[in-house]
Amino acid sequence: MTFKTLHIFQGVLSMSADTPQRALKAKLREVRATLIMDAAEEVFIEKGYHDASMDEIAARAGIAKGTLYQHFPGKEELVFALFERSLALFEHAVDQAVAADLTARAKLERILHYVYLDLRGVRTLLHLLSQNVDLHMSLGKKKGQLRDRLEKCKEQLRMIIEEGKAKGIFDPTLSTGLMLSAFMSALMFNRQERLTAGEQLSAEELVTQIGHILFEGFCR
Repeated sequence: MTFKTLHIFQGVLSMSADTPQRALKAKLREVRATLIMDAAEEVFIEKGYHDASMDEIAARAGIAKGTLYQHFPGKEELVFALFERSLALFEHAVDQAVAADLTARAKLERILHYVYLDLRGVRTLLHLLSQNVDLHMSLGKKKGQLRDRLEKCKEQLRMIIEEGKAKGIFDPTLSTGLMLSAFMSALMFNRQERLTAGEQLSAEELVTQIGHILFEGFCR
């Protein structure tokens, strides 16, 4: 074995030894980021964007504030990361509904159930963006790709509505754009406690009644 070959072989062994350690560090960083985002979501839900603090998020996650800033430089980046995570899951839910062998109404009901029962946090994040104009504009300017992805989801929902109108499930005289806006608004209702103030509704009852109002209206 030549000296050059031996040198290369030793380098490969060194890389092989480092690989598990690097993979472990990457996994730990990923787990820590998830922990931070889960804690941040709780704080944003409880306090709102303006009143939430990085100190409280770090304490809730059980990490040092410096560690938090290593992952996310500020609250805006945290909201963006949370929105991106929720959007990826929402995209998957919409794709599954589109591909399902269901009626148009059943497809929209599946998405409604998913958002309220499986991904309730996305409603709060969307509400934060809709209510905070400065944050919305900032994210819109710097993170246009997320807006494009959300628009793609809305286009898929529009296709479901058009399918329902074509098959006589939905009223063909109604504006598709208005129906889409109503459905998106139903996805973004604020927290259950505020929505059902003074009433005791479970999450399942809440989504069932929202679906009834959305698809059948107020009248008997």
